[in-house]
Amino acid sequence: MAREASIVLTSATLQTAFAEAYRSLRANLGVDGGMQGARALLVASGGPGEGKSTTVANLGILMAQAGQRVVLVDADFRRPCLHRLLAASGNGHRVTGVDGFWQRDGADPVRRGLSDLIAGTASYVEVATPVDGTENLVMVPTGTIPPNPAELLASPRMRSVIADFCDHADVVLLDSPPCSLYSDAQELTRVTDGILYVLRSGPPGPVNHVRSLKKLQQGQARLIGIVMNQVDVRAAGYSRPYRGGAPARG
Repeated sequence: MAREASIVLTSATLQTAFAEAYRSLRANLGVDGGMQGARALLVASGGPGEGKSTTVANLGILMAQAGQRVVLVDADFRRPCLHRLLAASGNGHRVTGVDGFWQRDGADPVRRGLSDLIAGTASYVEVATPVDGTENLVMVPTGTIPPNPAELLASPRMRSVIADFCDHADVVLLDSPPCSLYSDAQELTRVTDGILYVLRSGPPGPVNHVRSLKKLQQGQARLIGIVMNQVDVRAAGYSRPYRGGAPARG
């Protein structure tokens, strides 16, 4: 992926090399032998700041633009940000009281979401938020932040929640916390079909990605692909939109 790792695609950036990188990812996942029938895809990373949340948002936008029904699920109870990314991009539905996601004392209103679905206190239609400007795309926020996220994601109800998402969509993309810090992503591998692992390019950081991948592959989900994020596309000479009709160079 291009270096603009924190950018969520809008109509103004759909003709950039950054957008083309995500189109290539979408195409690769659609090739025979790619997703192999996987519908619920866990997007994971070893450490924070690798760009997995942005990958969830942008891949979801482009899949929806290609005609697929897509549900984006924020399963990162540690630091949820999908609602912020989509709202900041101009694509997302602005939710009143979004700071309530960070409040645990009940002082501010909290939009219901994944945790409420698992608890059985809300239905899909009550928590699914259409993403403005993109047909076929909805987002399910985290909902009330639980004190025990890993245990909640490992509960028997989680499998039926994922099945319900799949009933409403062709593709379900789940964001998750860094697997080197928390066990949440490992629990999610038991209820999803495939893993898309995101890592940042550049010098090796403190995260052992081989160890992280081995941990994730202990569940039933299979590794679908690895996304190298924050690649400097300027080195390839495509920092500007590529347009046809340019004169040939000798």
